[in-house]
Amino acid sequence: MSHTKINTFDVYTINSPDGSTQASFVPEKGGVGSSIILPFAAKKREILFQHMHFWERNNPHLPGGWPFLFPVCARLERNNIAGNYLYNGKTYNLPIHGFAPYLPWQVTAHSPATLTLALAATPQTLTCFPFHFRIELKYEVKPGMLTCEQKYINSGDQPFPYYAGFHPYFSTPPVNQGKEQVTINFTAQRHFKYNDKLTDVIGEQPLLKLPAAITSPEVNEQLSLLGKDKIITLSDPRGTIYLEAQGSEDPDLFKYLQIYTQPTEPFICLEPWMSFPNALNTVAGARWLKPQTAEHGKLKLWL
Repeated sequence: MSHTKINTFDVYTINSPDGSTQASFVPEKGGVGSSIILPFAAKKREILFQHMHFWERNNPHLPGGWPFLFPVCARLERNNIAGNYLYNGKTYNLPIHGFAPYLPWQVTAHSPATLTLALAATPQTLTCFPFHFRIELKYEVKPGMLTCEQKYINSGDQPFPYYAGFHPYFSTPPVNQGKEQVTINFTAQRHFKYNDKLTDVIGEQPLLKLPAAITSPEVNEQLSLLGKDKIITLSDPRGTIYLEAQGSEDPDLFKYLQIYTQPTEPFICLEPWMSFPNALNTVAGARWLKPQTAEHGKLKLWL
């Protein structure tokens, strides 16, 4: 593992034993992944996209790269007020995708090929999410592969609701220079329909026709329920990336896939989520973690 500074941020980089695969993370900036380099057949290639504001401090928008989402994915809304949710008779407010992408994480362990990041409840988080938690993410690189073992811990005395997710921004060729040749594929059981504000699921629609070009208008801002097979593929003439997220206790821990892009930008987000937008305001949408217990997930990215 190496430790450097970029724009005053500490950046930690882990490498596979053969040097072919590399991943970098910025603990202070939500634990975001800033770089993942994989050994494609032709040559090593960076697979993450960064927005222009990636290295800015206190920017309220996701920076690109590899963000992790907690305690919610996407938007909340209650009584037409963005970010609001109700718990135990009291209203709280969370930003889109929760607070985890914007808070500093702690480095708790590292080796040449592994890095463990942790986030725990603070007085700041308790004002908007009144529960004691601890999240641990152990990243490891192997030749042509990145894994992330997750541990979700309820360190309090009451059950808490949550639904975490990953929000990787995969780099693509620019528009009209190859983005049109990039395709996605996965196995879906259901395909949902959003309201106009993307705050709620209001119904279902026919399954997406897959594989599909990521520039297809039918693909952007779409949410699907994955089947038993959780593997998602991203392909172009340069090669194919595989992504899979599952749970240890519950194989369906990450059963939703959200797709997002900006048509004029060279990226596509393929986002494994535990639940759907605004699930914290529903009866059965969120996961509930019992006091003094933990559950585990594992994400794998490979060639």
